[in-house]
Amino acid sequence: MKVLLMKSVEDLGIGGEVVNVANGYARNFLFPRNLAIKATPSAVRSAQLYRAKALEEQAETINQSEQLAEKLKGFIIEIAASADDSGHLYGSITEKQISAVLKEAGFDIDAEHVLLSDHIKKTGEFPISVKIYGDIRSEIIVKILPEAD
Repeated sequence: MKVLLMKSVEDLGIGGEVVNVANGYARNFLFPRNLAIKATPSAVRSAQLYRAKALEEQAETINQSEQLAEKLKGFIIEIAASADDSGHLYGSITEKQISAVLKEAGFDIDAEHVLLSDHIKKTGEFPISVKIYGDIRSEIIVKILPEAD
């Protein structure tokens, strides 16, 4: 189905673009969230209006994302976890746990934006990449400490 994007949608396109998407994606995701409309001839004529507005919104989002990335750069979080004497954790530290600690610190980072190659399974310091928006990323330091008995 051809749709006209009213707002920019990450990994799909910028507002004002006509894109081809699956019918279900359009009906169940794009249309209910007012992100797109059917690409009728009259809608396509108003595409420039949507494109100008989307470019303004995208510029503001990129600016805010770069500021957040700068704040996060080198930010250190500490997580206490149960570990044996050699430093191996009894469980593992996941993206969800790191996201929760970042939210407590005042950063609104979802778990899917924490980029772990594998769950952390030992104590120590680990540099972790965090996706902010698009290709804007920042690196934080996660310190895993053994829990005090």
